[in-house]
Amino acid sequence: GQGRHSVILSQMGLKVIGIDSSTTLLDIAKQEMTSIDGKKPCLLEGDMREIPLKDKSCDAVINLFTSFGFFEDTDNIKVLKSVCSILKPGGKFLLDYWNPFVAAQLDGTRNWWWITENLLALAEAKFDFSTGRLQDVRTLVDIGKSSVEKAVREVRFYSLPELEEMMEEAGLQIIDVYGDIDGREYDGDSRQLITISTPNG
Repeated sequence: GQGRHSVILSQMGLKVIGIDSSTTLLDIAKQEMTSIDGKKPCLLEGDMREIPLKDKSCDAVINLFTSFGFFEDTDNIKVLKSVCSILKPGGKFLLDYWNPFVAAQLDGTRNWWWITENLLALAEAKFDFSTGRLQDVRTLVDIGKSSVEKAVREVRFYSLPELEEMMEEAGLQIIDVYGDIDGREYDGDSRQLITISTPNG
């Protein structure tokens, strides 16, 4: 994304590596990094299915705001396998994901927000109840450049049992489940489905 969490984590003294496939968002993230004194996060362009880092090199991997489920099932499992490969033994993977029961309620919603002072985003959602996929149509309006870009992405929403099965296939074991970032219990009405997992063995 645009590096908001990388900035905060770096300011906490952590060594941070931010990865995204979007050069546009990485450019925005680089501008965000100018506010940091001292060591800045390392930003890499990369595909989450093949994370460009050494095996067993990370203490933690953080995936926030439903940045999972973009691909078909086989490639979504590749993402989890890639995460598992770069985690140290005992490392943790935080997956912050929309509760699939709540995601279905996003069908037909439209949201505008400012990414930067000059970059405005619109998200329009359509949920396919037969496939469990949410189509997210994004429109980016760059006021400074007088340009408009459109992108369509789909997110597959998995239930907790489905996620557990995929994690297991990828070599990960879920050790904690939450219904929101504040640590509340997960249930059908929770806004989020947040899992903490660790490599098996």
